[in-house]
Amino acid sequence: MKNSGKALLVAVAMLLFIAPSAFADSVVAINGSYAFGSNGYGIPPYGGTLNGQAVEFYCVDFSHDISGSTSPWNAVVTDLTSGANYSATYLKNGNTYEEFAWLITQMMGTSNQTTQAADQWANWSLTGGASQDPFTGPNSAAALLTDAQNAVSGGWTAQGFEILTPDVGQYGQEFMIQTPEPSGLLLLGVGLCGLFLFSYRERLVWHHGSRELN
Repeated sequence: MKNSGKALLVAVAMLLFIAPSAFADSVVAINGSYAFGSNGYGIPPYGGTLNGQAVEFYCVDFSHDISGSTSPWNAVVTDLTSGANYSATYLKNGNTYEEFAWLITQMMGTSNQTTQAADQWANWSLTGGASQDPFTGPNSAAALLTDAQNAVSGGWTAQGFEILTPDVGQYGQEFMIQTPEPSGLLLLGVGLCGLFLFSYRERLVWHHGSRELN
């Protein structure tokens, strides 16, 4: 029990230590999977890994074609936060990436594939896909980008998103991912600690009781 308790505490400590940087590395590999097709293009999330960890990628780059056979590439990771340095990104504009993130959250919040595809085409419209937008009216890229701009200017923030831009000399697509909330990881660590303490207390009570019986 003593050794297992120490091992559990070490595991919890490591979890809390590495959690904020769990996605800090930059090797992107895609497996060719996507949610569904729309007008000849795969709609995200795309399946793959970031530095060996499973991730759902959301594409914000229409100008670089990729497939499941595209070789893994190194990417520069940019946190989507106020005051971040966006010089490594393709568009170099934090507000635009916040609008992308808002549209991605809309995609995540619905199971309607038409709505998901329209949101995705709105993202692509700023990176080379404007002339191919298949939607009109309130689902058009122009209308959805206006909604996104209004949300961002109204105070919506894209906390928990990162931009993955292919490094210089690397071929791939620019993606965005949603990272785990630090608060959620902290709660997980606290819960594991509580479970350990409860288990340890129960074993102490059992051990004390068995000694009294003897």
